[in-house]
Amino acid sequence: MMKHSMGNKTEVAFLELIKSGIWDKEPDVSFFEGLDASEWMVIWEAVHDQAVTGICYAAVERLPKAFRPPRQLFFSWMAEAQAIQEYNLKIRSVWTEVNASLEQAGVYPIVMKGIGIALLYPQPLLRMTGDLDLYIPDSYDKALECLKQWGEIKFDPEHDLVYIQDILVELHYSHSSSQSSLQNRKSILIKREGILYRIPGVEENAIMLLKHAAKHLFNGGIGLRHLCDWVLFIKQYPDLNYVYITKELRKDGMERFARVFTVLGLEYIGADLVDLPASWSLDFKDKLIKNVLWAKILESGNFGQRKRRVQHFSIWNKSTNPFFQVLKQVWRHIERLEYILILSPLFTLQLKKKLKERFLH
Repeated sequence: MMKHSMGNKTEVAFLELIKSGIWDKEPDVSFFEGLDASEWMVIWEAVHDQAVTGICYAAVERLPKAFRPPRQLFFSWMAEAQAIQEYNLKIRSVWTEVNASLEQAGVYPIVMKGIGIALLYPQPLLRMTGDLDLYIPDSYDKALECLKQWGEIKFDPEHDLVYIQDILVELHYSHSSSQSSLQNRKSILIKREGILYRIPGVEENAIMLLKHAAKHLFNGGIGLRHLCDWVLFIKQYPDLNYVYITKELRKDGMERFARVFTVLGLEYIGADLVDLPASWSLDFKDKLIKNVLWAKILESGNFGQRKRRVQHFSIWNKSTNPFFQVLKQVWRHIERLEYILILSPLFTLQLKKKLKERFLH
């Protein structure tokens, strides 16, 4: 967890920064009046935990000087935002080079998540990006042969990996179960600032984003960046075919997660004029789960960064005392029970099976 706990005042200010950043609007300065240095540090830690440093900087930069964080923190924030932009420029350069090479070989890769979703943001370069995820719809062997020019390809059951100019490129193929929604689907071409992006079709992209968020909830920590991506997406595409999306997600037992995750995003981050179908409204049980999911997002942060921080400094991880080792095992089982008893209605069918195997062995 963060070094300081986030109280209501800092949480409200933090969410205002996010809303200002993703909706490209002036932040309400009343939320920042009287914030002291320690409270700004709490917000600063939350910004890092949730991987929204650049998004929030766009809002901080808009604040009048009297309402900004302390000078040293502000300039540190500025430097990190600049570094995010430089990394994103580099990853776009890699995409352009790889795409051109693959197209010459007759292969047409599709950008998944990352720089493709960043196009929804008012300032795409400020959205933190990790890897370059590419879906290869066909001619995968030809794509691998082409990509060997940049280095050794490491093979994996779900996706293969290659480093290009120090950027990790993940290659997803048509037989990968995690990308089944993209198989045999048309892509969309978008050109921004001279760069051509090939992204998944709207409904397929929606399904992929929801599955990706669910995966990080149960396997690696879900963060507010995932929620920002999804809320911006549904705002961009008000005519989403929710009937089709529901039907596809139901196959993986994800219908409830999609509803809860969506309403959660609209409630805390907000999106005017987004009309969800009546079938996506929440019942009493869904609303209870929504509150638990929100707590999980704040607790886990992006890719479980907070959780790893706790484990790293945990006394029983350092101690060899048998008592602490027993406590560690008990706590792990308590965490698993929490997932089973509280969040189990959100589990996909595959993740239920995986958790059961882990818990019983």
